[in-house]
Amino acid sequence: MTITVDIQQRGLDIKVFADKVDAELLPNVIERLVDYGYADMMSRVPFRTGRLMGSIQKEVAGLTGSLGPTEPYAIYVEYGTNPHEIRPVYASVLRFVIGNKIIFTPLVHHPGTRPQPFIKETTQDMVTQLPEIWKQTFDEAVLQ
Repeated sequence: MTITVDIQQRGLDIKVFADKVDAELLPNVIERLVDYGYADMMSRVPFRTGRLMGSIQKEVAGLTGSLGPTEPYAIYVEYGTNPHEIRPVYASVLRFVIGNKIIFTPLVHHPGTRPQPFIKETTQDMVTQLPEIWKQTFDEAVLQ
């Protein structure tokens, strides 16, 4: 006994679709995901001087995407800092202003900073958003 299966196309060329998945769909998903993450991170990054926000870079190359700040102090913002001492490096005392008063001191006891995990939160949002981005990209590729 022989079973014959006949597959007919109804507006969808399977070969063209498979090529789109390999050549277009996956890179589009990566690009959309990185774009989503970039917008999300820009909305979450703590803003004081704008340097940290201005350092956020995104890059997409094929099936690889990267996103994040390039300022070296971003890690201290993300994870916070423990209490620590600050000592002068190039002088004998530190100088700063509190109110209208100039302060000179050889040592400061910094209380530390709380974590502001904008990178971790963006990553979690990207993971949550991935199925929806995949579906949108897939639907657009199929409907074209």
